[in-house]
Amino acid sequence: MKLSDWRKVLAPAAILLAAGMGCATAFAQTGADADLWTSMGQNAALDRHSPLTQITPSNASQLEMIWSQSTGALRGHEGQPIVVDVDGKPMMFFESAWPNIVQALDLSDPDHPVEVWNYVKKTDRDLSAVPRACCDTVNRGVNYADGKVVLNTLDGYLIALDARTGKVDWEVKRAYPDKGETVTGAPLIANGKVIDGFGGDEFAARGRVEAYDLQTGKLVWRYWDNGTDQEIGLTPQTNKANPQYGTYGHRTGLTYPGDEWKRGGGAAWAWYSYDPELKLVYYGSGNPGLWSPSYRCGAKPVSQKACNDGKWDNKWSMSIFARNVDTGKVAWVYQMTPFDQWDYDGVNEPILVNLTIDGRMHKALVHFDRNGFAYVLDRTNGTLLEAHKYVAVNWAEKIDMKTGRPVKVGEHSPLTVGQMAQACPSAMGGKDQQPASVDPNNPEIFFVPTNNWCMQDTPQTRTSMQQGVVYVFANVYMYEHKPGVSGRVKAFNVVTGQTVWDIPDKYPNWGGTLNTAGGVVFYGSLGGDFRAVDSKSGRILWSRKLGSGIIGNPISYEIKGHQYVSVFAGIGGWIGLPVTAGLDLGDKYGAIGATAMAKATHLNLIPQGGELYTFRLPGQEQVANNGM
Repeated sequence: MKLSDWRKVLAPAAILLAAGMGCATAFAQTGADADLWTSMGQNAALDRHSPLTQITPSNASQLEMIWSQSTGALRGHEGQPIVVDVDGKPMMFFESAWPNIVQALDLSDPDHPVEVWNYVKKTDRDLSAVPRACCDTVNRGVNYADGKVVLNTLDGYLIALDARTGKVDWEVKRAYPDKGETVTGAPLIANGKVIDGFGGDEFAARGRVEAYDLQTGKLVWRYWDNGTDQEIGLTPQTNKANPQYGTYGHRTGLTYPGDEWKRGGGAAWAWYSYDPELKLVYYGSGNPGLWSPSYRCGAKPVSQKACNDGKWDNKWSMSIFARNVDTGKVAWVYQMTPFDQWDYDGVNEPILVNLTIDGRMHKALVHFDRNGFAYVLDRTNGTLLEAHKYVAVNWAEKIDMKTGRPVKVGEHSPLTVGQMAQACPSAMGGKDQQPASVDPNNPEIFFVPTNNWCMQDTPQTRTSMQQGVVYVFANVYMYEHKPGVSGRVKAFNVVTGQTVWDIPDKYPNWGGTLNTAGGVVFYGSLGGDFRAVDSKSGRILWSRKLGSGIIGNPISYEIKGHQYVSVFAGIGGWIGLPVTAGLDLGDKYGAIGATAMAKATHLNLIPQGGELYTFRLPGQEQVANNGM
């Protein structure tokens, strides 16, 4: 199928979506690669930190656009490019949203990139993936290792391309839209394996994670995120340091009524990190299927107390997993939101840093969850070290540090069919998939894009139990926590729980942050404003209006003495779905609450358009000419 034909497919198909540290160098690239951007989070720790120093608070105001390139798709650019060395040549690779067009740019002349190949899968495509992509036909990028560019397609193909030619080395069909499974994330490459999951909790999918051999594409291991101990990969050693989380032999993955676990969600659809010393892969799992929670509680009669006493936790949805990279077995797993009643997906990025807490150095994992709490865990064994609210939260008083369980507030916890409950944050979370960043040399302070929304959630009657069909059954109305401020980017201390600075925005912040050793943080707004701010003070140093809303994640790299910053523009994702799918903004429950949000913030006035923009400081010759 030609690219022009794909564009004809996109418009009508989209309408169907209306259905309801000192040790930090262990993760960093070494040598010249430190100047590039070699994986989706810059490194396996996902810290999104660039060691480059050319752009500083004193000169950031001089940044200018050097080049831009169309992605070939109109919308849904939640990811980022990668920039790697291929046979001594700097190359940039990036992937569009559906139909998942991959481009390879030669950056030998970094001001004038040359496209050397592009690729889009043209055979055996499954167009049913488009209306089954819960939250728009987005994509979060590609990865690279050993001469291979590895990518996912929305309709479930994992593909390895030769980085030099764009030819297919191998491909695997590994997710199935008819079962509710679609793929929007970038795969992780670790220890010669490609680690991958998928999404689909809102279509009754059952989450699983798999590892494939990088060289051959052969399956190495596969485990589910719910089910029996054997299916999950639990062992007698799992959670040995924290048995209160749940252990082998206690059927924790079956804490659903009847066979509801078969539609129990828990899909890992976003980000993965890796500690090469511990040989552990980390990721978060999604919500446990349908949003009408009483159907996931086997207590008779159903009540807040009975459904939250631990028997109906719906494990292991909403959980952070640590799996052995070679075997897939679970070293530890911690559930953040037992018996989820809101869709507080736990898939946000697990960032690896080394933190001193109470005078002791910890190999830590930091996770800003949708539920509004910022978690710090010991990544060696899962011990909970800190848990602080980073946005307005009223569904829980706090996290019990002994048990790890939230202390829920019943009046803000929807349960009974037809009975509305108000809760903050909204189901979009205090932060959704948009990744935070941190300087590993200042590991307490994270730069976090946040949503500032609350909701009214009314559970509905379940009318279907079929995989691949919308499996939500809730009316959700979302609204700003404070009128006129729907997004904030903040510097947040994960040890003290204090906000150092924050920047309010009338538009939501659905794109990630980049921090640099030069003392600058970059991020974009859904209004299309791309900004550089002082990492110490939060002062806006520079801002440029781009062609569409920004939901992508900035990257930085240096070639031939110039530091570049690149970012996607192209509104989309759950938050932009009312615009990209042309939904009726008068329906306040449309797109599971996103239409009300889009109407309140006037996102319908933001144009679509997928484009990659690149900036740098002016060169010496340009400075001289400008001074004439």
